[in-house]
Amino acid sequence: MSIAFAPLLLLAAAASPAPGPAGAADPAQVKRGEYLVRLGGCNDCHTPWKVDRALGVPAPDLTRRLSGHPADGPDPAGKYTPPDSAVIGPDFTSFALPFGTVYSSNLTPDPTGLGDWTEPQFAAAMRTGRHTGDPRARPILPPMPWMSLAHLTDADLAAIWAYLRSLPPIRNAVPPPKVPESALAKLEAALTSPRPP
Repeated sequence: MSIAFAPLLLLAAAASPAPGPAGAADPAQVKRGEYLVRLGGCNDCHTPWKVDRALGVPAPDLTRRLSGHPADGPDPAGKYTPPDSAVIGPDFTSFALPFGTVYSSNLTPDPTGLGDWTEPQFAAAMRTGRHTGDPRARPILPPMPWMSLAHLTDADLAAIWAYLRSLPPIRNAVPPPKVPESALAKLEAALTSPRPP
């Protein structure tokens, strides 16, 4: 990433979210979760980006914070070819990878996002790399860094959950990944192989 983008990213990260349906969440826990989400760079992939006309560079569209790949959003225009690791789509939420195309999930509390999830499902997904935390579910796909998040404490995962629940719900049904079954089987094998701590 270019150094020229650094001030823009800092400005985007400093923007506070609009209040959402936090319910009885502990404000300190929500604030801790917001800190962890910013530190983890979740907005980098889960918030659609657009060109800021005033700055002339891409910036997160904070009106769609953490809502994932737009349901009607385009795939990356280019095709994956080695030696690239990925081709990123125009809004930074779609990724053409060696095994297929994946889309960033909607993390808002809308039913099209995490609205029907429970906190235990969220924690299990982050710990196991399984969609919805179900051991029979498909693997959570790259570039999602769930293996790093798996090392967070229970308290930190609970704080992230509290923050995500505090966001305004955004209706956005992200399309399923375009990954062949054969590639999913290879990812499955890698997921079940022993990993160093």
